[in-house]
Amino acid sequence: MTTTHPHSTHGKRPELVPYGETNLGTPLELVEGPVVGNDLFFVRSNYTVPTVDPDRWRLRVHGLVDREVELSLADLRQLPQRSVTAVLECAGNGRIRFAPTMDGTPWHDDAVGCARWSGVPLRHVLDLAGLRPDVVDIVSQGADDPAMRRGLPLRAALTDDCLLALDMNGAPLPIAHGAPVRLLVPGWAGIASTKWIVDLEAIPHTFDGYWNAEKYVMVSASGQVLSRVEEMPVKSVIARPSAGSVLPPGPVTASGYAWSGTGSIEAIDVCVGDGQFARADITHAAGPRAWVGWSYSWVAPPGPVTVRSRARDSTGQVQPLEPIWNAQGYLMNAVGQQSFVIADA
Repeated sequence: MTTTHPHSTHGKRPELVPYGETNLGTPLELVEGPVVGNDLFFVRSNYTVPTVDPDRWRLRVHGLVDREVELSLADLRQLPQRSVTAVLECAGNGRIRFAPTMDGTPWHDDAVGCARWSGVPLRHVLDLAGLRPDVVDIVSQGADDPAMRRGLPLRAALTDDCLLALDMNGAPLPIAHGAPVRLLVPGWAGIASTKWIVDLEAIPHTFDGYWNAEKYVMVSASGQVLSRVEEMPVKSVIARPSAGSVLPPGPVTASGYAWSGTGSIEAIDVCVGDGQFARADITHAAGPRAWVGWSYSWVAPPGPVTVRSRARDSTGQVQPLEPIWNAQGYLMNAVGQQSFVIADA
């Protein structure tokens, strides 16, 4: 039996899927509407969830700055606030589909969610410290472990939607999601959105720490490092019907979600069995950083059926038909796929 750390499961629904001691997956068939509730949102932690006292919490900003700054939670609440509805996805989401398999959490399509995040744009805090002209990366430090340091290029740190998030879906940030404050970098792999953030350091070079240069890199079969994991690629998933469902014959509707870290979703196409891809309907869109909902209906004869979904974004990215293998199992964005059965009449 898998035992999950109590901080990870606090306030969570029992239907979430445990992966080891600190991780929980979201069954997407249970999601209703454009955002995932806090009680159903997936949890990914590289270390044990820490206990942080909000009253004693401080954020230190230092390095290549004109003045070192230390801010309390109350200080952040006094700064200009911004809200953004955005997808958060683990870089290893969908790893189970790679063959051959590799080390790493064997996520299905359950390490992704969309929420309404509110907080202070990171650039406001960096402005308080005064960045010097030669800054290249902002290195964030989490309270979960001294080794949890991650570099973020300045081009991402200064965007309007990059937040020091204080609230999630209108409520204070839950502890499993980084309370009292987490970094949120919309469009980037979840590892960039440091939880339980306590320190920001401005540095004059690309950060080469463990979580940037050894993990969360694309590695070929020969061991060559191809690139670092940054923005997430275009992707779609089929949430309903769930895998293995048995449905009555007649009209059937498949539905799911699509998103991209590099652009907005322009279209989702669906293929039933060995047929051709056809355009699905977009059912909701909550903003450029959010996922979109989609649905597709047809009349299904009895028998087993496999449905695939393929999204295209505004930059021209299209999901590949098959997973693009890499040694650490990141950025799996092959077409969504779900198999179920249509019962006899």
